[in-house]
Parts: sequence; structure tokens; C-alpha cells
Amino acid sequence: MMAWEPSATGFLLVLFRTTSLFMTAPLLGTQTIATRVRLGTAMVVAMVAYTASGSPRFEAWEQMVPLFNAVIAETLIGLSVGMCSRFVIEAAGAAGHAAGLSMGLGFSSLVDPLHGQESTVISQMLVFVSLGTAVAMGIHRDAIAWLCRSFIETPPGSALDIQTLTGVVIAEAARATSLSIRLAFPVLAAVIFGYVVSGVLGRAAPQMNLSNIGYAIALLAGGAALYYVAPVFAEIIAMQARAVFADH
Repeated sequence: MMAWEPSATGFLLVLFRTTSLFMTAPLLGTQTIATRVRLGTAMVVAMVAYTASGSPRFEAWEQMVPLFNAVIAETLIGLSVGMCSRFVIEAAGAAGHAAGLSMGLGFSSLVDPLHGQESTVISQMLVFVSLGTAVAMGIHRDAIAWLCRSFIETPPGSALDIQTLTGVVIAEAARATSLSIRLAFPVLAAVIFGYVVSGVLGRAAPQMNLSNIGYAIALLAGGAALYYVAPVFAEIIAMQARAVFADH
């Protein structure tokens, strides 16, 4: 047996975890970045993480079953953490979609370059602002730091608890759903308040014929609320996305 084979297998396992993270994590896993660029960047980051974690070795490289299990485990670890962080960014899109529909902007759907599918203008704006804030706060550095730390805490080839990992992903998805509802609430409340005000005034003074401008009132109320909450919205999303890499 040659001495370099366990080290080479260890590097390949590191590469599997790194590549799977790059396929799902925010910014790194967007469709606007070419696959070759992501793979090349993953290769460079994997080399850095492999060296920083002490060049882990996989001694059972000759045994097919342990090697196959290790490949699956490394892929699942990278995918799960990347998805957990991606859920938080997607919460911004869900909140923006709900806010846009409540403001009557659901008809203005555009193709989202990050996902390759249609979404509302408000949804795209909040996703881009949240993602830009996360990058400005260093989420890419947090992802690389998590990689190096994870290879020390969970070396390649370690046993993986699928049940625990699945529970973590489901919990993060539920938390992201709750976050999207809470973030959309101020805009939804402002829009409902605008409709209530226009309805009350319309009943009090029918001659004003406010029913014709009810849409404009709701749009202005929702836009004003969005103007005030958008900065805090983006900061909360960015902090929660970074917290995923700090907590796992």
C-alpha cells in the first residue's frame, strides 16, 4: 500500500463535502454562476480546507462499503448545511412574495435570475438586498470557516447520524418559514390598515367615491411600510443566514 492513497482519498472526501456545499449555499449555489466556476472554486477551497484541517486521511480506502458510505455522508453534510443557510435567504423571497401579492403587485412577475423561475418584483428586491447584505457581512467567509471547522470536528469518513441531520434540516426549514411570516407581517398589516381606512372613509363619505383609489391607498401603505422595514429585514436575514454556519 502506498502512503499517498489514504491522503488522496481523504482529499476527495473533503472535495465532496465542499462541492455539495457550493451547490446549495447562498451566493455560491446560484444559477447565475457557471458550473465550471463553482467547481473550480470548490477545488481551490477544498485544497485550503484540507490543509487547514490537518490533511485528514481515510485509512479504509480499499474497502468499497466504507468508502461508499463516506462519500454519501460527506455529500449529505455539505448539502444539509448549504440548504439550511439557503432556506433563510428563500424566506426573504417568500416574505416579499406575500407582501407583493397583498400590495397588488402579483401581476408584475419577472424571471428571477437567481432561481430561473418567475417571482414578483418585491420578492426579487428583498432577496437581492438580503443576499447583498449577507455578503457584505461576510457570509462567504463564514462558509469557508465552517468547512475548516467541520473537517476538524467531523473528519472525513466519520459515522453520520442521518436522523439527527434530518431533524436539523427540518427544524431550519420550519424556522425559515416562521421567519418569512414574521418579516412579511408589517407590510401585510400596513396594507390591511390602508384598506380599512379607505373602507371606513368610503362608508362615512360615499360621495368621495374612495373605492376607485383603494388600490392606490393600499399600495402606498405597503410601500411606506416596506421602505421602513427593508433595511432591518435584510439585516435580520443576513444574520440568520450567517448563524447557520456558526451553529452547525
